[in-house]
Amino acid sequence: MAVSCRRTRRKPNSQKPAMPQPIKIAELFANLPSQVGAEYAYSQPIGGMEVPGISAIYGLHLAIWQLRDQDLQKDFPLDTIDGRCRFLAWCVLHGRHEYAALSQLTPFWKTLSQPASVPYSEWSGGISRFLQLVIHGRSDLGIDSELKSSDAQRDALYWFFGSGGWQDLAVSEQHVPGWQRRFLLDQPDLLQSRFARLLLEKRPDLQAIFRQDTVAGVAGFRGWLAENAPRETGLPLLQKIPLQAWPEQTAQPFQNCNESFGVNLIGYAFGELGIGEDVRMAAHACNAAGIPFCVIDFAPGSNVRQQDRSIEQWVTDTPRYGINIVCLTAVEHLRLFLTCGAELFRGRYTIGYWPWELHNWPANWEHCFNLIDEAWASSRHIEQAMQRASQVPVNWMPMAVRLPDEVDTTTALRQRARFGLPQDKTLFVFSFDGNSFISRKNPLGVVEAFLRAFTSADQQVGLVIKCMRPDPKNSIWRQIQSAAQNDSRIIIIDAMLEKSDVLELYRACDCFVSLHRAEGFGRGIAEALLLGLEVIATDYGGNTDFCRAAGALLVPFRLQALEPDDYIEAGGQFWAEPDVGAAAQAMIDVANRLSSEIEYLPLVPVQLFNEIFSTAAIGAVYRRRIADLIELKRQP
Repeated sequence: MAVSCRRTRRKPNSQKPAMPQPIKIAELFANLPSQVGAEYAYSQPIGGMEVPGISAIYGLHLAIWQLRDQDLQKDFPLDTIDGRCRFLAWCVLHGRHEYAALSQLTPFWKTLSQPASVPYSEWSGGISRFLQLVIHGRSDLGIDSELKSSDAQRDALYWFFGSGGWQDLAVSEQHVPGWQRRFLLDQPDLLQSRFARLLLEKRPDLQAIFRQDTVAGVAGFRGWLAENAPRETGLPLLQKIPLQAWPEQTAQPFQNCNESFGVNLIGYAFGELGIGEDVRMAAHACNAAGIPFCVIDFAPGSNVRQQDRSIEQWVTDTPRYGINIVCLTAVEHLRLFLTCGAELFRGRYTIGYWPWELHNWPANWEHCFNLIDEAWASSRHIEQAMQRASQVPVNWMPMAVRLPDEVDTTTALRQRARFGLPQDKTLFVFSFDGNSFISRKNPLGVVEAFLRAFTSADQQVGLVIKCMRPDPKNSIWRQIQSAAQNDSRIIIIDAMLEKSDVLELYRACDCFVSLHRAEGFGRGIAEALLLGLEVIATDYGGNTDFCRAAGALLVPFRLQALEPDDYIEAGGQFWAEPDVGAAAQAMIDVANRLSSEIEYLPLVPVQLFNEIFSTAAIGAVYRRRIADLIELKRQP
């Protein structure tokens, strides 16, 4: 029975079919086994998602599709057989070159090595499912994608084996199954084989030069097959027998060094964004605690600047130790696996040091726990979200917060002159990155609280909004700009600054304000505390771990349900809506206190926060856990 990937045309006046239901990623992944290892879990078929007669959709396919919401999900809807077929064709033509893990998906490639279900003809016995998908995805070849006729099947075989198709696809003899070899090389004498006939039928030049009704022509063609065909065609793919019982590994696994004490830190080593700071602080913590380590850089998107070279001396291309600590989001950890393949993880104990901001762990991300042996949570907020969803151990591991050595923390007034800030005002400050969801950081709430706290007649205060990469079309950003245009006390600094410059800008101000709606850890808040600033922050999220102990002014909130477009994986979630009135009163209290004190002294000594956040203190926590893991691995 022939299998078609095309949509079935509806007959006129026939009943309109029901609209397909949207793909529910979490439900599809829920059918995969858990705690069985990532390679096994993602190599399982997704029930009800097959392309009949060609292949199932495997967990790894679905993972790739999940990551590519801007292109693959739009181009290849998986709720139709046609969409699934075209997606599998993309995987064969492009995906296996982009994602190393896909090239290692053995069940998929074994399935594609089987004969295709195409109409019977003299050439049908040479068509594999692999070739069937290739032809389906290459409309530019002008070959009937259904391969219904003998001519179409012959054209497909000739393109692949005789006209450079094997080179276009960068395939090896491993992609040519034995039955396909036997079909084309069906005679001991190459001259009498189907392969030779295929070349003659499709090559008018060979027909003209080597006339087969003459002895000389036959002899000449035999010589051409021996001398030229191995160079001009895919004949070597048919003649070379691949190793089956003990095949060579396409990539040698790294030496795992499972018994050695040390870790491979993996993340955005050079990326100038908050999660890049996570891996950099982990490196400094390991260094302070004497933990042997190396750093593996994984590049973020092209829209992220990568000029922070502060840990460059520890970056290497090759992991050295038996424990991985991955300082990425869960889905970026998934992208790391899909892009780099299994070698980075195989035989190593892998820890996911994953951030998250909302109350619940996303259902669509629960399958990512298959990638790790345990999770580290940098705050109780993240820990609780993970524990409700994870089947792997979750450990609370606060992150280090460290001020760069070059930050000048003693000359606030001089820094004000540098940034063009007024010298004689109480300055509030907040910072955000336009690459993140601006609604989560809620800078507009800070502006509203400031305007409610201080009338325009009060010129003894100012608000500094530091931003980078804001979206000029964003309505929230436009409201902030409008407020600044109407009130000279609001100062916007829209610039890409070095990390040390951002911290010196904070130091030039008096109070850091964060009216966030959700926060996973709160590094900016912690840095402000280390700088000795007053802090006003929403009483919600990871920052509460240290803000309460610090005596920060915490703003009450009410929980608010999210709309699907409010944030990543926002469906069914909620976050905090801080009380702007309470925030305004906190600003008034800070301004009054600072104006009445000759010299401001922090409520809690800065030295205490140095001890809480220090790389040595956090590194010691890491060291104890790593030592426990090494000991467990040594036990019989």
